[in-house]
Amino acid sequence: MRALIVTDDPLSASAIRRCMRGAAFQDVVDRYVDARRPCGTAVAELAPELVIVDETRAPENALARIAEVRAALRDAKIVLLATRMDPASLSRATFAGADAAISKTPSALSLGALLREVAAGNVFHSFGPARHAAVPERSSGLTIRELEILRLVAAGASNSVIGRQLWITEQTVKFHLSNVYRKLGVANRTQASRYAYEHGLLELATPASTNGGVSVAA
Repeated sequence: MRALIVTDDPLSASAIRRCMRGAAFQDVVDRYVDARRPCGTAVAELAPELVIVDETRAPENALARIAEVRAALRDAKIVLLATRMDPASLSRATFAGADAAISKTPSALSLGALLREVAAGNVFHSFGPARHAAVPERSSGLTIRELEILRLVAAGASNSVIGRQLWITEQTVKFHLSNVYRKLGVANRTQASRYAYEHGLLELATPASTNGGVSVAA
């Protein structure tokens, strides 16, 4: 299984790579993808089957990168190495597109083994609320499409990334966002994201898919 590391710290990339190779990962990409910049294009070109997103200096970057990886690689397994394991943080990671999260506290040996078991499909843990296709009353009047866009906004995705993922134009994204702001009574993306987390709206959004930004570091 081809594995790729997404991080903003070269030392962390080296440490994770050593852990994985020590746990019998044979194909770990020697370069890492810089988590400080959009990564969809780079990830799509490298085509890994397993992506490890390291949450280091900026958790919001990790969420944005997860969303971009999921948009670019629908079938890849995405594992977040998390600095925080509280329910709210894990729920955000889930809705961004992560398949699993591992605390950054394990020893090098156990981290490599855990990643190997996740990659092999031997570990499952539902750390987020169930996703629903229907739109119940607490949706604040948002449509399914508006909930999809709100989920991606809350994960840190830009309008261009959202447009690529949902196969719509950026102008259409802006149109839907203006409706979201109006219905929620908010003024911007930050306020909309906060409202969504506080009122459980992300639980109602179903992950969308498709293509996805870019800097690969040595």
